[in-house]
Amino acid sequence: MQRSLLIISLMLFCIAAKGQPFHGGILAGFSASQIDGDSYAGFDKPGLQGGVFISASLTSYLEARLEIKYTGRGARNPASDDNTGAYRLGLHYIDLPVLAAVQIKKPVSFELGLIPGYRFSARGEDEAGNLPEEYLVDFRKFDLGTLVGIRVDLSAKIAVNIRYSYSIFSIRDLESAGAYYSWFGKLFGNSTGDFNNYLTLGVSYLLK
Repeated sequence: MQRSLLIISLMLFCIAAKGQPFHGGILAGFSASQIDGDSYAGFDKPGLQGGVFISASLTSYLEARLEIKYTGRGARNPASDDNTGAYRLGLHYIDLPVLAAVQIKKPVSFELGLIPGYRFSARGEDEAGNLPEEYLVDFRKFDLGTLVGIRVDLSAKIAVNIRYSYSIFSIRDLESAGAYYSWFGKLFGNSTGDFNNYLTLGVSYLLK
C-alpha cells in the first residue's frame, strides 16, 4: 500500500509541476523524535537529516516540492541517577517528501505534504546491551507520514523550516506494557502499535 501511495505522490507532483521551470538545491538539519506506542515520552532522540530537493513555482504563492533525504529518528530514554533504565532506538530512513508550500505572507510559507520513507537500518541498546535482532526486525521497512511545517525565506537562496511529522500507519504492531501515545496519536484514536512522531529543523540552499 505504501508503494502505491509513493507512486501516486510522485505522479501528482509531476502533474502539478508540468510545464513549470524546476529549481534544485541541498538541505540539511536536525531531528528530534519519539515513538508513540512505547513506554517513553518526549522528543529525546536527536538525529540528523540531509539531502537534495527540486521545486517548481505553480503560482506566485504556491510551490510544489520533492525531496530525497536521509532522516534519523527513533526513541531514547536517558539513564536514571542509578544508571538504570537507559534505552536508545535508532531508525534510519531514506525519505521522499512530496509537499506544497503556500505563501502566507512574505517571507513565511505553510508546508503540507506526505513523507513516504524506507527504513534501511535499525539499531538500539538498553542497559543490558545491544537490542536483539528479533526485536528490531518487527519494524516495517516502509513508512508513510504526514508533514506540516512553516518555512521562512531568509534570502532568495536560503530558507529555514520547522516541520512536524507523524506516521499514518503503524511501523510495528508489537504492543508495549504502559504504552504512551501523544495528543496527536490520541486524536486519531491510536491505542496499539508504534508510530514515528518527530520534529525536524532544517535549512535549505537553492543552487539554481
